[in-house]
Amino acid sequence: MAEYFYPVQQEKSWWQSHWRWFVGVMCVVVVSLGIGLYRVGVAAIGNPQSDRVPMVLSANFAAQVPQVGGDIVVPIPAYLPPPIPELVGEPIDMSSFSAVAALVKDVESGKVLFASNEYTARPLASITKLMSALVILERNPDWSSSTQVVADDLIDTHMYAGDTYTFTQLWDAALIGSSNKAIMTLSDAVGWNRDAFVARMNEKAHEMGMGETVFVEPTGLDEGNVSSPSDIALLLQEALQHERIVNAVLTDKLSLFSKERQKSHSMWNTNWLHLGWIPSKLEVVGGKTGYITASGYNFTTRVAHEDGRELDVVVLGTDSHEARFAEARDLAEWTFTHFSWPEEKESY
Repeated sequence: MAEYFYPVQQEKSWWQSHWRWFVGVMCVVVVSLGIGLYRVGVAAIGNPQSDRVPMVLSANFAAQVPQVGGDIVVPIPAYLPPPIPELVGEPIDMSSFSAVAALVKDVESGKVLFASNEYTARPLASITKLMSALVILERNPDWSSSTQVVADDLIDTHMYAGDTYTFTQLWDAALIGSSNKAIMTLSDAVGWNRDAFVARMNEKAHEMGMGETVFVEPTGLDEGNVSSPSDIALLLQEALQHERIVNAVLTDKLSLFSKERQKSHSMWNTNWLHLGWIPSKLEVVGGKTGYITASGYNFTTRVAHEDGRELDVVVLGTDSHEARFAEARDLAEWTFTHFSWPEEKESY
């Protein structure tokens, strides 16, 4: 008879019997600790996306806590919006003004404080030269190089075809004396043909949000160059960010010498408000004039009050050379008088 041997079953240890239960308990503990630490961290940095932990932080503390963005640490800025001026009294009566369209804008807040036909496109005239200047600056020319004045039949009392001037002299003549031949010569000399230059003017206007603006040439002589007071304020704002433009439009007088004709010629700034030929207590920060028959007398300027407040002013289509300066001045002075600027709150 065969013999059968049955193995003796050994008793299991505690670990062998309970290891699954122990591992499960430890997982629960680890997960619970992780959630707890996460909530503590969220509360410490004041994560605004958490709907479980209330965010109660002082502005001082918030400004000191860094936020991680990508691979850099960026501190939270302490920012307060600029004060917005408020009208005190009745709006101005435009019946005494000859301007067809006008706008006054607070520089600090960007708020339009007065507007009349602000989105109506009208011929720009020589205010066009501000955009031409911006495009020329993009080309980063060699300002010490020289070139000859173009032979185009353009209205101009300052330049003669074939005269040789440096780029700096042409730049100054274009923005101080509003020379049409000077700006056309520069636009030709920066490496683009005329169609490409004008295309860039329009492209840049689009980039700046100038929705009512179209350019067809660089001087402003063509009435096809059109813009609105709202767009012109944007153009002035951008132009005055560039020191080379500001220096030119605030220069009183320019003298040039033609080697070809052996003659000297001087030109005054076309901005009579800046020159003080139109009485005003306002400081002129910059500006540009424009006139052709189709546009009437145009003017845009930035002016500053004695307390430092600044306004951008646009007047289009006034009925005389002097009126554009006087009406821009009167609109600015009325705005400074009839608007209240709240005191700025100190930022944290």
